[in-house]
Amino acid sequence: MSKENASSCIETVPIFKNLTKDELNQVIEISNHKSLEKGKFIFTAGDTLDGLYVVHRGKIKITRYSEDGKEQIIRILSHGEFLGELALFSNETVNTYAEAIEPSIVCMVEHQGLKDLMSKSPLLSFKMMKELSKRLEKAEALIEHSNLYNALAKVTRLLLDLEKENIVLFQTTKVNLSSSIGITPETFSRKLAELSDLGYIDIINNKTIRILDKKGLIGLIQPNKL
Repeated sequence: MSKENASSCIETVPIFKNLTKDELNQVIEISNHKSLEKGKFIFTAGDTLDGLYVVHRGKIKITRYSEDGKEQIIRILSHGEFLGELALFSNETVNTYAEAIEPSIVCMVEHQGLKDLMSKSPLLSFKMMKELSKRLEKAEALIEHSNLYNALAKVTRLLLDLEKENIVLFQTTKVNLSSSIGITPETFSRKLAELSDLGYIDIINNKTIRILDKKGLIGLIQPNKL
């Protein structure tokens, strides 16, 4: 892959911003650029990874399957987000699947070269640890939601997580969204309709929700906050 393509990918990634020009060039030198069609996998469970993958364009779905074959979406990544970071610290095989859910472009940064650079760049190491801390917090929240929340509270929590200026834009399908919170698409749609009937939200279309009563939504999942 051309270094020009890798450069256009790496230079826009948040975790690599504010590196020195020399450090950025070193990342580009150990990077490759790859295009993926919808439905193609970056890796599957059982693979051993040799690189950090950064999403430049499109969306990548990270999933895990239960013993009975039920899919659980861990997260959906878009521009500037990365995956495969745990392989920086372990040679164990992965237990998840990474699938392009739309035409995508990713950059693969070679692991050993990145580890060498992180040992020399405190800024890059700090950014990586900060991002991993955020992911740990989200993973803990996902476990809490799965164990403690009913279906209505799960949908409410998702809307609050996605809300920006009282607008929620779904960037993927309801099938993916419902899987990410451990309910069926049918239940997801019913609970949206229920929230609409209660006056908390306005369903503008299949992809857009307007929040009408944010305080009320918070009260559904955190009544002690009112």
